[in-house]
Amino acid sequence: MLSHLLFLAQQDAPATSNAADASSGGFSLGNIFDQLVILSRPDELLDNLARIPLILAAVIVVVGILCVFNGYRWHKWVVAILAFLCGLGLGYILSERMGKPIIVATSVGALCAIIATPLLRITVLVFGGLTGAFIGANTWTVFQDPAATDTHWAGAIIGFVVLAMASLMLFRLVVVLFTSVGGAVMAICGGICLLMQVPDWEPAIREGLSSNHLLIPLLLLLAAVSGFVIQESRLRSDGVSIIASERKEE
Repeated sequence: MLSHLLFLAQQDAPATSNAADASSGGFSLGNIFDQLVILSRPDELLDNLARIPLILAAVIVVVGILCVFNGYRWHKWVVAILAFLCGLGLGYILSERMGKPIIVATSVGALCAIIATPLLRITVLVFGGLTGAFIGANTWTVFQDPAATDTHWAGAIIGFVVLAMASLMLFRLVVVLFTSVGGAVMAICGGICLLMQVPDWEPAIREGLSSNHLLIPLLLLLAAVSGFVIQESRLRSDGVSIIASERKEE
């Protein structure tokens, strides 16, 4: 999800930078793995967030907060929206060859959302795996040997496989996890983007976040864990109330 936000930000970048990206291979598999660990490069992350428009940043924050607190209750809508956004990004990539980016991106996004709705469990498997890849890549980066560079792909693959397999047995747990993590990423990154819109605050925010590479991951971890605990507690309380009502009816 973070990679998709950064992709949207890069659409507003100058044409010269897009040409440079295209000449360097565009959105190759290596570039995708690099986007997963962009948290370890706060300067680049902040530059990308600064390109996100104010209105889009506000929408991202609201959606992120809703996902953190009520992701599982609305998981069908969340999955459909995420599928649409992923299709939107894929459509922009395809439009580089086909032209008419808005029509192509919207069409591919709508197609992905329509397909994802009846195939809910398969879609959750994919998004759960992507969440696991994000967690695994960043965890691998934190704990890896400094001499072993560019090996975060191993953590991403391990995380993808673990959470994708877990979604088959622990569906609710995986949904709560990926909505909490995805919502935390949107809320924190969108919030940083909104704060950077104030010219007087931007230098202090950049300096504070760039000087400590672990600060942004710590904020994301705090928001994700809080969302996971809140969602789990609400689901348990709802389960108790449902059981109590069923006993009364009997």
